[in-house]
Amino acid sequence: MAEEEVSNKQVILKNYVSGFPKESDMEVKTTALKLKLPDGGDYSGAILVKNLYLSLC
Repeated sequence: MAEEEVSNKQVILKNYVSGFPKESDMEVKTTALKLKLPDGGDYSGAILVKNLYLSLC
């Protein structure tokens, strides 16, 4: 089983936002995340996709 540790950056809303969000409504957290892909079974031939950007409107 291959395992790799990567950094994961998250933008977390501190409270419910009414109207246009301000920078003070958000908090940026960076954590370590271990990526694991099991061998064999239904996962043979599987790939792991990295999402670079996500936008919510």
